[in-house]
Amino acid sequence: MLDDATIAGAAGEAAGARVVGVRQLGGGISNLTYAVRLAPPAGQVVVRVFAEPDRARSERAALGLLEGSHVPAPRLLGHGRLPGAGSYVVTTRVPGRPVARPDEAGWIGGLASALAAIHRVERRGRSLPDDPGAAREWIDEGPPPELGDLARTLWPSLERRREELGAGPVVLVHGDFHPGNVHWARGRVSGVIDWELARFGPAGADVAYCYMDLRLAAGKEWAERFRAAYAEAAGDPAGFEVWLLLAALRPLPDPARWLPSYAGAGYTGLTARVLRRRLTALVRSIR
Repeated sequence: MLDDATIAGAAGEAAGARVVGVRQLGGGISNLTYAVRLAPPAGQVVVRVFAEPDRARSERAALGLLEGSHVPAPRLLGHGRLPGAGSYVVTTRVPGRPVARPDEAGWIGGLASALAAIHRVERRGRSLPDDPGAAREWIDEGPPPELGDLARTLWPSLERRREELGAGPVVLVHGDFHPGNVHWARGRVSGVIDWELARFGPAGADVAYCYMDLRLAAGKEWAERFRAAYAEAAGDPAGFEVWLLLAALRPLPDPARWLPSYAGAGYTGLTARVLRRRLTALVRSIR
């Protein structure tokens, strides 16, 4: 873990303000995230440190694209490298927090509308990578043994339908869009965070991943409602089912490892058995 003084130095230089507190935030897998409190009236900023420089570059490029758009997102303040730790990005901190309220009026629609707005952002420049579509060589190598039996179950369908990965128009793809990366304040989406996997590609990549996440955490009914709400806002995305196969690989070999994140978002009643059963049912439904 990085010391507070290092994080404070990066944040203070980017924000142009004195730092009065540093706190590491939980939940990060590919990065370390810190909330940094500045002397009044400056408020707070966020520092994210990435071991992989490509993720930091994507985060910076995506936030640049979002400037002036209708998508609520953090504002980029600065970036650089920390010797021995990796690349960092400093942003404003969006208000609110993630909430899990699928049965609350407006929650599903708010998620879908936020994602549709992301997909309407105009493409500018070549700062973000393009999704490789069907050109994923690892599909030819077969299912990695460490992903378990469920991966072997879905692989024949993935191989058969892989060309569909390139279907549909190219849009800005968040790459990790799920309720845990969406903040709410006063009943509205206040910000979409964590843009390190952003790229240009088919909308189905984002829709399928969020659908999969909702199906595990909240159940099939709410996942279907999300898909319908997105289709109403932006149309039914091409290649949805093959993207769902790819999404189902993300929690393997055991979706139970996501239980702490779901608990932090406010989901209740989830167990390892429930998550495993729901993921198995999802994979079998698209074979």
